[in-house]
This record gives sequence, structure tokens and C-alpha cells, in this order.
Amino acid sequence: MALMADGDDAAVALLGRIAARDQAAMAEFYRLFARQVYAFALRQLGQHSEAEDVVVDSMYEVWNSAGSFEGRSLVRTWLFSIARFRLLDRMRRRTPQESVDIDQVADVLSSDDEGGFAALAQQQRADQVARCMEKLSPEHRECVHLVFYMEMPLAEVAEIQQCPENTVKTRLFHAKRNLKRCLERRLKEDNDGRG
Repeated sequence: MALMADGDDAAVALLGRIAARDQAAMAEFYRLFARQVYAFALRQLGQHSEAEDVVVDSMYEVWNSAGSFEGRSLVRTWLFSIARFRLLDRMRRRTPQESVDIDQVADVLSSDDEGGFAALAQQQRADQVARCMEKLSPEHRECVHLVFYMEMPLAEVAEIQQCPENTVKTRLFHAKRNLKRCLERRLKEDNDGRG
């Protein structure tokens, strides 16, 4: 028996049409889910082009395997499981790199906007969080993104990560603790550098 939530019926119907090679249905499916998959991939990979590739690869897989959807999960959960495998494959192949967008900082500083420095400070705080997120393990980073950014319920995250719900809770606990420690350490380093 299918475990579908309210509102998932439309997505299931789209998958049926996609399985019959309906391009309009694929375009609608893409419109409904591409941004979510992109945000998920971007949070994990940190690079727009790689995130876009994950979206394309995931949607291609949907096009090719829509007929294999059995309805044992929400369509979104099934799609994010596909995206997760594409994402993990990319992460295994990449080399870590960290870069600061100097052009973005220069644009803010050269702006006549009085709030330019406030915007820069806010961007720097966001960068600190992003850098601390990068230090988390892939499982913890993914878990934080799905729960806090995508607002997915723990049961859905557990299904995507293919682990028990209690493991998701444990990952969230450790991720939040590690983020807090990292941010405290960075704040202390910033304060020590100024003094």
C-alpha cells in the first residue's frame, strides 16, 4: 500500500505521465522540485555549477525511472534519495577547496549604500556559518540542511539517509554541538585578532 501524504497525489500523477514519456509532465515536475534539489546540492557542494549538475542528473534519472516509483514513500523523498546518490558520487570525486569571493566583497565596499558595511558584516557571519558547515561530516551537513533548510520531518530525512530516525536525531545533536563549537572558536579568533 502506498504511503502518500496529502498533496503527493499530484506528484505521483506526474510520475505516471513521465513514465509514459510526457515531456510537459517532466517540465512541470522540474518546476515543482528543481529549486529544492538545487538548494540541497548547493548546501552540500558549495558550487553552483556542481549543484546544477546534480539537478540535471537527478531529473534525468526521474525521466528514465519514473515507472519504477512504487509509492512506498513520498515523491519528494524518492527524488531526494536519487539526488543524494548523485551528490555523494560528486563528493567522492572532488578535491576540497575553499575560496573567498573577493569581487563580492569589493562590490559591497565600493557601494554608496550606507548599509554596505552592515550587509558585509551579515555576509561575513553567513560565511562563518558556511565554513563551519563545511567542517561537518557529509551525513551531519546533509541532515542539518534537510531538517533546518528544507524543513523535512525527521522520518523523511531518515528515509533519505537510509538510517533509523534516532540516528537522524543523534546526527542533529552532534552537528549542532559541532557548529556551536566552531562558531565560538571563530568568534574568539576574530576578537583576538582585533585586540
